[in-house]
Amino acid sequence: MTANLLNLNVDTLFEQHSVSEIDVVHKKIQTVVENKREELRTHVGERYRDLLKAADTIAAMQTSAATLIEQVHCVQANCRILNEQQLLGFKTTAPATDAALQQRNASKKLQSYYGTMVQIKLLTSLPELIWTHIDNEQFFAATELFIFSRHISTGLQLDGNSALMQKLPVARKQWEILRPFHLTIKHAVLAVLEREELCPEIAVDCMQSLLLLDKCDLSSVLQTFLNLRASAFLNCLQSHLTEPRRVKERILASLGILNSTIELLDKCLLENGLLFTRLAECSASTCPPSISRMESSERQLAHLLPEIIAGFKPQFDVPKLSPKHLGMSLQQWLDKMNALAATQLQQIFALVSNMQTIQDIKSSARSTGRPSFLHLEQQLHLEHSELDFYATKYVPLINARVREIIRSSWAHAMKQTYEKVLSLIEAGVSTPPHQIWKEQNDDLPLSLAAALSDQPKRLANRTKGYDSSTIDLCKQFDSQLADIVQELNVLLQEQTTRTEDKMSLIKFLRETAQEQVAEYLSKLKSLQLRERPALLQALRNSLALVELCPNLKLCFCQPPSWRQWNQSGAGIDHWQRICGLIEDEMLSLWLLIVEDVLTAHSCEKQLTKIISHEAVLRDFALWQTLTLEQRDEEQEQSVQSTIRIPSQPRLSLQTYLHQLIQALNLAVPQTLPSKVLHAFNQKLLGQLLGHYEGLAAAECTKTSQNIALQLYFDLKFLERVFAVSREERPLYDQIHSQQNNLRDCIDPFDFELFAEHISTHVARSTSRLQGELGVLTPYTPAPGQGTTASSALAHEADPNVLCLSTSGSTSLWFPLLPIVMPQAAGGLVGSECKQKPVETDKTAIATTATTTTTPTRKSGGSATTRKGDNSKSKSGAASFFGMSQEWFR
Repeated sequence: MTANLLNLNVDTLFEQHSVSEIDVVHKKIQTVVENKREELRTHVGERYRDLLKAADTIAAMQTSAATLIEQVHCVQANCRILNEQQLLGFKTTAPATDAALQQRNASKKLQSYYGTMVQIKLLTSLPELIWTHIDNEQFFAATELFIFSRHISTGLQLDGNSALMQKLPVARKQWEILRPFHLTIKHAVLAVLEREELCPEIAVDCMQSLLLLDKCDLSSVLQTFLNLRASAFLNCLQSHLTEPRRVKERILASLGILNSTIELLDKCLLENGLLFTRLAECSASTCPPSISRMESSERQLAHLLPEIIAGFKPQFDVPKLSPKHLGMSLQQWLDKMNALAATQLQQIFALVSNMQTIQDIKSSARSTGRPSFLHLEQQLHLEHSELDFYATKYVPLINARVREIIRSSWAHAMKQTYEKVLSLIEAGVSTPPHQIWKEQNDDLPLSLAAALSDQPKRLANRTKGYDSSTIDLCKQFDSQLADIVQELNVLLQEQTTRTEDKMSLIKFLRETAQEQVAEYLSKLKSLQLRERPALLQALRNSLALVELCPNLKLCFCQPPSWRQWNQSGAGIDHWQRICGLIEDEMLSLWLLIVEDVLTAHSCEKQLTKIISHEAVLRDFALWQTLTLEQRDEEQEQSVQSTIRIPSQPRLSLQTYLHQLIQALNLAVPQTLPSKVLHAFNQKLLGQLLGHYEGLAAAECTKTSQNIALQLYFDLKFLERVFAVSREERPLYDQIHSQQNNLRDCIDPFDFELFAEHISTHVARSTSRLQGELGVLTPYTPAPGQGTTASSALAHEADPNVLCLSTSGSTSLWFPLLPIVMPQAAGGLVGSECKQKPVETDKTAIATTATTTTTPTRKSGGSATTRKGDNSKSKSGAASFFGMSQEWFR
């Protein structure tokens, strides 16, 4: 079958057979070719060692044959000379000419035979040599040898009809082996140009190979080079699909590809670049022919080859590449890189999870150096800094990723905190009063270092209702914020980052914190909480975030190490603003609790609406009887008169306030903030004044001076105990209007007589009931304290005691206890104690207590001794705490 296929005559094939038969013959030929290829591969693989031995034997035989041929030539020459000498007399002219012609023809045939044999030997040696150059990444040499083999095969195929070539089919078979090297070399060149790391020498060698292999122009080679570098950039970013690589390594490798591409263009393709130098060397007359790349044994047979084979070398038309065309191609490639960076590179940066990785990327990028291509930009008319890939493509993505890490970390921390708060609200966790105010061993710090540490103050936390779950919640949230601040601090401490970028990061952190806190408050508000335990749990946890999370404040008020980049000092304003926002939102929750308590314990239900005689006996407390002594100038006698004035508010009012305080303590065991207390008092006074307005309009009040006097006393007491000032104009006007209405029901002469004593009794009742009503009433100085004492107290530093301080701003939760000054014995009635409303009998009003206005003084003997003892104890305590003795008065 194979012999028949080899002896086919192509000229008669199409004359003697049909198209279908020719197609069958073509398929058979292809099958035989593939079988022969497979057989050759198997044969070479199994007998590689035999081939090496055979090659050595052939080399030895070649030497022997050359020696033998030379000797035969010498014998032939000697015989020719002898023959000419013997036949010299018998020789004629014509036969001599024929002999010379025959000799030349024979020599020509012999030379053609030897040349053909040498060419076939070159074809058999070229595959291994080409593979060697490919393995050594000498692609131009491999391409040149492939072109040389194609040149030899073309010459032999042109002489294919000769008798010699008909007897040597190996020439055609060998070309079938060499033909695939076109794709093999090209694929190897493209693979090398697509590598991450590429040196200029290898790049130029690959470009020369493409120019020689495809006979294309330099613009096509440039476009192929740029497309392959773009593929290398994309493969680097997607290298996790083929091999595991860290994100940082992929990002840095992609930056190296971009910079190296521009460096290769600068060194290789600009005017007088390395590529043009190599092409000029290859086109020079001094360039050796292609056969010089063969081994020495083949080079020795070069004299047997035709000149067209022995002198063959690749020809190059020295290409030209204008800067305009190079600039346009580079600009298109830059646009493509921008599109890839916007998608693929951004996806890679999305995998960066912490600031330390970003810092490592920036440090590595700086350590490798940022190449300057200013001359290339000027020569190619590109925009300034367009080739600074790190600044134009990587720095924006780094900054965007930093912001995304900050935002996601903040959102994650805030989401966990909100979910924890929501779970606490749903669980209905409430702190009983005894758990807040129960004394524990670890309440007070055991050392000065512990007292000065940043640990949360236990007593202060319990006064605000912060239980262990709330403290754990804040600790977890603060630790997450501490990680954010610490990671951001890593970038801010970097010396090479611009100040504007650092200020932008600080501002972004503040805006993100403000946005997340506002979103948290909006979610909390959307819950529409109405139950008292849920409201308390929500506002406790929210207020605790401000007080127990110092790193939250750092997000608004920068640490000292950051303030060198932010000199505006506006951080405290932003912090106070966010604290005010939280307090305002929590105040709305407080008001719901306040309204719930006041609704459940309304004064309209607790206080008597109509004052009857029974109500007077039951409700009015003991009035004080005063004896006034006046001297009659006409009769020169002293006249005594007795008056009765109220000494304390109505018992029902005291009972109501006491029950209201108990209900408030059960509802809110913690200390009320000042704003909440003020709002509570405003609503409470509004209800009380509405109740007293109804009492003042009653007929019994208008007809009974004593009832009006007691109600007037109650209003004065409320005004004094709740410290109603002119700043609260509507409430101030309302209470004074009702007082004036009640004054109209009292005889003016009697009122002038009672006014001073009523004021004294109101002040005395306020001082006596201030401890009981201290939960509701704000701090007011004692009547005996003068202006100097109160002003001194307001301006002195905080004493060395536990400071139950702020709720995130500057307002005190509750003030220190008032300092009680010693008063004259006449100021108070002996050692008069507070009277409990529940112990007052119905007949108490019939009992009278007579007190004269003349003050009495006790002897000072024992008092002097006690005073000395007290001074010693005061001085010892003062020296121990480092405070003046005035503090103990």
